[in-house]
Amino acid sequence: MSNTKPDLGTFGSFGRGVTPQQAADIEALGYGAVWVGGSPAAELDWVEPLLAATTTLQVATGIVNIWTAAAGPVAESFHRIETAHPGRFL
Repeated sequence: MSNTKPDLGTFGSFGRGVTPQQAADIEALGYGAVWVGGSPAAELDWVEPLLAATTTLQVATGIVNIWTAAAGPVAESFHRIETAHPGRFL
C-alpha cells in the first residue's frame, strides 16, 4: 500500500486573499503550506500566481462550493494546475 498523505510540512498558514508576495514571504519563513479560505470559483485562477511566486510552498483551498462550481470545470482546473506545479496544490 502506498502512502497518499501529502507532506505539508510541520507548520502551515491560513489566510483569505493571499497575494503572491505574501505566499513568497510565508515560504521564506519556512512554512510548508498555505490554506486559503473562501469559496473560490471553478477556474481556481488565484492559485497559479501563488505557486509561480514560490518553489516549494503547497497551496490549498479550504473548500470549493459544490453549488456554485461544477465538478467538471473544477477537475479541469486541478489538472491544469497539477500539470504546471506537480504535487503543490490540494
